[in-house]
Amino acid sequence: MPSILKLDAHRRTPTNGTPVSTVRPASGHPAVQVEDLGKDFRHPWTRRVKTAVDTISFEVPEGQTFGLLGPNGAGKTTTLRMLLGLVPPTRGDARLLGRPAGTPESRQDVGFLPENPYFYDHLTALEFLEYSGELAGMSGKAARSQAAELVERVGLGSAARTRMRKYSKGMLQRAGLAHALMGRPRLLFLDEPMTGLDPIGRREVSDLIRELRRDGVTVVFSSHILHDVETLCDRVAILRAGRLLALGTLEQLLADGQGGAEMVIAPRGSLALPPEFVGATIEPAGPRTRIVLAEGGRASALVAWLVGQGHEIVTLSRERRSLEDLFMDMFQDAHEVGGDPERAAGEPVAAREAGR
Repeated sequence: MPSILKLDAHRRTPTNGTPVSTVRPASGHPAVQVEDLGKDFRHPWTRRVKTAVDTISFEVPEGQTFGLLGPNGAGKTTTLRMLLGLVPPTRGDARLLGRPAGTPESRQDVGFLPENPYFYDHLTALEFLEYSGELAGMSGKAARSQAAELVERVGLGSAARTRMRKYSKGMLQRAGLAHALMGRPRLLFLDEPMTGLDPIGRREVSDLIRELRRDGVTVVFSSHILHDVETLCDRVAILRAGRLLALGTLEQLLADGQGGAEMVIAPRGSLALPPEFVGATIEPAGPRTRIVLAEGGRASALVAWLVGQGHEIVTLSRERRSLEDLFMDMFQDAHEVGGDPERAAGEPVAAREAGR
């Protein structure tokens, strides 16, 4: 198992319900701080313990988009639940917006979209959002104004007065996203936000996350969809079986290892590469020659050798290692991590310790 890679404007709704833009001064602390956080579940009958999240630590600066990436059963949802106080941690500490996680105060200015949201489906989306807003302390007028704005923002305008029992999975996901945005949170947690969405819906949610980032909202979302993480996140944490494998910006993570390299040269006479470049592909390209290296890290040495032999380098390009390449390297020996650790706490402690 590889070691861990170490690599504000805000919109408010005043009492009249009209959104305005205000500049929020920097708080001086990260939006999320996690230190040695972990969670074990004990089976109620066998008393065996399952570690859902091992000891993990990370920070999320204010205004950034942070991704928790991993396959099913990696510990992403359990981590979010601990941060929100829905599941008590077995060890470690966390803070949200400078407040101890798990306290009622820590949930102020925080929005949450669970992976499978549930609603009072006899209500319409507008009724549900207005009800939720008033429960959160908003005035009726402000709740109605913000609910009307949010159903349009998430693409439910035409179905805003339809009872939610008639909604499709994708429509319910949009309603859940609107619910998470009620109150204009400073910190937003999204658990698999693209679940059930068609390509158009996924694009709209991606655009909304980018818009929230521009507004200074901190977004933390979990996903196993590599494209979403690679295109949306400033920083990424990769989890496997509850352990933190990698943490950093995409540039930092993808710089650890190189993609391929391709060069076009104007050869001087015949060309035969020395044995240290075995595996390189040589192809004619008109009067020139194209050389492809599977490992871009050897490109500099090859360029030096070619120039020393009198060959002219016409072009040189490198392929950046993709997040998929990194992910497959880390999980190539694991077909399925899977399982719900909160219901399947079946692995003995001795077995866990022996596997470390």
